[in-house]
Amino acid sequence: MRRLILIAVLLCLTGVGRTTNAELVDHIIAAVNQEVITSSDLAHTVALNMRLGNSKDTKTLESETLDGLINRRLLVQEARRLRFVEVSDQDISTEREKLIQKLGSDRALADFLSAQNMTEQEVGRMLGEQLLVERFVEKKVGLFVRVTREQALKFFDEQSALYKGRSFQDVQKIIYGILTQRKIEQQLDQYVAELRSKADIRINIR
Repeated sequence: MRRLILIAVLLCLTGVGRTTNAELVDHIIAAVNQEVITSSDLAHTVALNMRLGNSKDTKTLESETLDGLINRRLLVQEARRLRFVEVSDQDISTEREKLIQKLGSDRALADFLSAQNMTEQEVGRMLGEQLLVERFVEKKVGLFVRVTREQALKFFDEQSALYKGRSFQDVQKIIYGILTQRKIEQQLDQYVAELRSKADIRINIR
């Protein structure tokens, strides 16, 4: 389930950048309920997405990432308001190790941080907020997602060409996984849309 939640969150958020109070020299590009997103927040997140293999053109990636940062800020605010999930220093350390594995080595992470003028504290905050969102979505959305046997059988019948020569029992775990992920994504999209409709979101603040 956590893997499905992670996939849904990444699709919703696009990136995992940080959002803090802007430095005076940093341009504010958006505000979400008076919490700012700066040009460096966006640049850091786009750079990490590209470093992890996102091959979209820069303009498209920047647009999608900014939208994702706004969504993430809304979910972080909700997670902190409702207070039914927490992230510890040990959790953040574990996430840092996972990032190192994705990048290839400790040196690769150090080089990335240096190139982006980021500190260990900043990347830790970024990873901590991402994990907070994942856990929040799991409890707020994931726990209530259910796929019935009838829905799974219907999918199997409709997509029979994909499973030619295989019985429902052979592929039911795969099908349940696909349908569960779809439902999580749909409900998360609806939840974020509701949050956005009630939020004070301002983009390209000068």
